[in-house]
Amino acid sequence: MTSLQPAGLDRVRERIAVTSAEEVITDSLERAREITELGAFIALADRAECGTGPLAGIPLAVKDNLDTRDFPTTGGTAALENSRPGRDHLAVGRLRAAGAAIVGKTNMHELALGITSNNAAFGPVRNPHDPSRSPGGSSGGSAVAVATGVVPVALGTDTGGSMRVPAAHCGVVGWRPTVGRWGTDRTVPISRTRDTAGVLATTVADVALVDELVTGDPAGDPPARRLRLGVPRRGYFEDLHPEVAACAERSLDRLADAGAELVEVDVAGAHELDADCGFPIVFFEIADDLPAYLATLPGPERQLTFADVLARVASPDVRAAMEAAAGGVCTAEGYRQAMETRDRLIAAYRAALRPKDADPLDALVYPTVPLPAPPVGDDDTTELNGRQVPVFLTTIRNTGPGSTAGMPAISLPAGTTRTGLPIGISLEALPGDDAALLAVAAQVEAALRP
Repeated sequence: MTSLQPAGLDRVRERIAVTSAEEVITDSLERAREITELGAFIALADRAECGTGPLAGIPLAVKDNLDTRDFPTTGGTAALENSRPGRDHLAVGRLRAAGAAIVGKTNMHELALGITSNNAAFGPVRNPHDPSRSPGGSSGGSAVAVATGVVPVALGTDTGGSMRVPAAHCGVVGWRPTVGRWGTDRTVPISRTRDTAGVLATTVADVALVDELVTGDPAGDPPARRLRLGVPRRGYFEDLHPEVAACAERSLDRLADAGAELVEVDVAGAHELDADCGFPIVFFEIADDLPAYLATLPGPERQLTFADVLARVASPDVRAAMEAAAGGVCTAEGYRQAMETRDRLIAAYRAALRPKDADPLDALVYPTVPLPAPPVGDDDTTELNGRQVPVFLTTIRNTGPGSTAGMPAISLPAGTTRTGLPIGISLEALPGDDAALLAVAAQVEAALRP
């Protein structure tokens, strides 16, 4: 098993004060090379330079579907392996301006169209807690980089759970902001409605700092009253792995002991509505959004078509999704209907979190993923409660609906299985309530801390 040495921003700053920023960055690169067997990185810097500011000397890893001016942006797929956009994603640029040093681009599920990070083009990413297991995806490499202490913070993206699933499986914090809060372009895209960049870190405080540096919006103040958290039993707490279920109940008990008011709620029809609109939105939008991104590239990749990228996709599950999109599985009329269904999904979340006949809730709380990290290679099905279940749909069961609705959410470490596999608990709020959600998350993190 790989040695786990996660370190938050404060600890890294202490090292910088004792040694130097240059030594810390050099150590980060050496650590990245030491964990090569985990497949966390697609590219590493020969050397990384830091600037000045609140992140001066802090090593940063970036998922390889976010544009960076000094690295290729491959999207984890062969057709883009030499693509050099020569520009920074909004979050990358603002963290550079704050002094961060980018040490490398992280491996991911090919084109971010999956949740295992078993990438047939660049090799699988492996869970540092058990390398025979998936780290989750699609931001698997970024989660591994934080969990192993290569970097204190790493950027990723989330379309249906791609920040929170690897956070849960690797035992770190994963933050998905409201769609649009962290910018909407300079990313190898899946869905303009659902995609967002975000961050993985070891603490909520580090997440909040990064979010403030990217957006200029500081985390809110904690509520002056006791927290009110909605517990959506139906759909979110059903058919869980026994150890996930037990961990979730322990977490609720700790929150109640810490003074939180737990209110059982129903997000009416959330999973059914998501099933009706989530994938149609993705299949329709990627067919438009990916070619639009390619057309902005400065190199020969700007001539690529959707079909050209599809032709070189190596991962069977990603190929199947791309073929569905290319085949027009969702028509323009189907897309219009899907977006109307999405409006009903948002309304269901609003009704649960802002009920007309009761005080508002601060957030929903639920297990991030219904089961611990599956074995590497379980790309189609995996075992849950004695039967084979679809690995993708089961993994994103809880994270998917809110992603389709564009909501902010955060996954926090909540415990482990008997064999040491991490388990996560998520909080989710309405679009635009990011600052308040981060304040709530800090309180929940304190209550769950062993």
